[in-house]
Amino acid sequence: MLINALTILFNFTDLINPWELSLILIATAYAVQLLTSKNPYIKEWGALPTDTSLYMYLFTAWQGRLTLLRTFLPFYLILNGTLFYIDYRIENGSYTIASWVTMHIIFALPTLWWTTSVWRCSAYSPNRIWSKIARFLTITVFYEYLLRFIIRFYYPGSWFNCQQLAIEFGDCI
Repeated sequence: MLINALTILFNFTDLINPWELSLILIATAYAVQLLTSKNPYIKEWGALPTDTSLYMYLFTAWQGRLTLLRTFLPFYLILNGTLFYIDYRIENGSYTIASWVTMHIIFALPTLWWTTSVWRCSAYSPNRIWSKIARFLTITVFYEYLLRFIIRFYYPGSWFNCQQLAIEFGDCI
């Protein structure tokens, strides 16, 4: 995460430099520290449902009843794998800009579910350090989205092949 977008921005633009990015990430980590420092109790939810369907997994994660690892890790791996895949497709010229943006929009709603689930599950996690790391990484996903849309709208020629016939007329202007 943030690997391809930051590489493009650092090498081909002067939008942000590594020092500014470091300050933003440190401020974000400090804000997460302030928001997650209080945990007066660990809530007991009782027994989990015996149904092991995908729906019940999504529902119990949304309620904050799963462990942080079971909530955070699967979607984090799927999201990063998808981002690397669509970036690979863009670099090879087999995706258009519209397809690339569509994939980001498709993952927007699951990202909101994931963020809410991670924040709810980490509120009752006994390990505060991993809770803070998980929350910080969910926020960096939104930074990733922001950087990718900045690249799409302001610096499309730095990443996309603007010579393709499948590109619409105004995509690379």
